[in-house]
Amino acid sequence: MENHKRPPATVLFIFGGSGDLNFRKLSPALYNLFIDNWMPEKFSIIGIGRTAYSDVEYRARLLEGIRQFSRRKDIADDQWQSFSKYVFYLKMDAEKDDQYTGITEMIQKKEAEYGEHPNIIFYMAVAPQLVPDIAKKLGRENISRDKTCTRIVIEKPFGHDLESAHDLNELLMSMFDEKQIYRIDHYLGKET
Repeated sequence: MENHKRPPATVLFIFGGSGDLNFRKLSPALYNLFIDNWMPEKFSIIGIGRTAYSDVEYRARLLEGIRQFSRRKDIADDQWQSFSKYVFYLKMDAEKDDQYTGITEMIQKKEAEYGEHPNIIFYMAVAPQLVPDIAKKLGRENISRDKTCTRIVIEKPFGHDLESAHDLNELLMSMFDEKQIYRIDHYLGKET
């Protein structure tokens, strides 16, 4: 493996962490990045979902997906154990305002553990109609305040038409700077 600079400390929150997109795509990709030594030395992957999982149960669920969908077909136990210690689960209903304090508490915990303020990434692996509400709640909790190290990744169709995409963009821009917003739209190039 050639030398490369590893990213700074990072906490990745995956909204929809118990869902299919994370199971099939995100977790296998993150595992591969870890095995290839591209992950930060200090990092945490925190799945957020409504399903009641302990950290141990959540890790076991992700291991199933990694075994099934990773480009690596042989998942060595020692490599999995090394990776899985960075994976956690936060049971939360993203539609309830009072549950966002759990995110703030997790960020503070990781900041103390790392001895530095980590990069924060919010990955929206949820139904498109949930994204505006989650973004508003993140804004209300003032979680997006640090413009230098907080990012939001919108996965799925970015709106269902031009008007809804514009409305979502306006909402996001009211809480995040443009450089903080990453959009992944699988439907952008498809014809209707």
